[in-house]
Amino acid sequence: MNIAVVDDIKTDSDLLIQLLREYDRQYPCSMTVSCYSGGEELLSSLHSSRYDAVFLDIFMEPVDGMETARRLWKADARCLVIFLTVSREHIWQAAGLHCFDYIDKAELTRERIFRVMTDLRARLPEISQTLDFVSGSRTFSLPVSRIQHILSDNNYTVFGMTDGTEYRCRISFKSICELTKDMACFLNCNRGILLNMDYIQREEADIYVMQDGQRFPIRRFDRPSIKNIYHNYQFEKLDKL
Repeated sequence: MNIAVVDDIKTDSDLLIQLLREYDRQYPCSMTVSCYSGGEELLSSLHSSRYDAVFLDIFMEPVDGMETARRLWKADARCLVIFLTVSREHIWQAAGLHCFDYIDKAELTRERIFRVMTDLRARLPEISQTLDFVSGSRTFSLPVSRIQHILSDNNYTVFGMTDGTEYRCRISFKSICELTKDMACFLNCNRGILLNMDYIQREEADIYVMQDGQRFPIRRFDRPSIKNIYHNYQFEKLDKL
């Protein structure tokens, strides 16, 4: 596991790193821990490093943890963020940034860190999940965490990825719906449209707006049930906090 700790208070980061290394000694997971004193320093490291998880202090200057998380999410959506704070007043903002957990610094204990690390290890296989299929003579294995939307286009299906890449594959949309039916993150919001709910920025009366600004209509005849699926998905993520 490749982990980053971002905190401008050295005593807090030293304590957290100590607890993480204790966890690695007891439950070996080939852990590498990098430490940064600010958000800009972390973001600059993304040119050469990728992290499975980032422990991120909220109250930092000049770039606070919330802004750092927003920019980190755009650079690497698969990275799991655990916010560190002295106040729970930002918990709703944290949920909107798809954070994995939210830890009060008063709870920086062996028990608390061991628990979140165990949860992280259970979640990582889900993060690495792929959508596998054959189109023509080519086999595709697309990381689910990087698929933003899936659209039907006649006999083709178009996969829009988080980095702006698109894959136009000769496979029926119905087949893809069958392959994704047990993947909780996908929402069939309209005919020929599957959205990854992790990338929905906001819900309007009849439209979902994605993080890249694209807008997709919500089917009219069962709109309440579609919205309920989305709301329940978000509530389940909140429950984990």
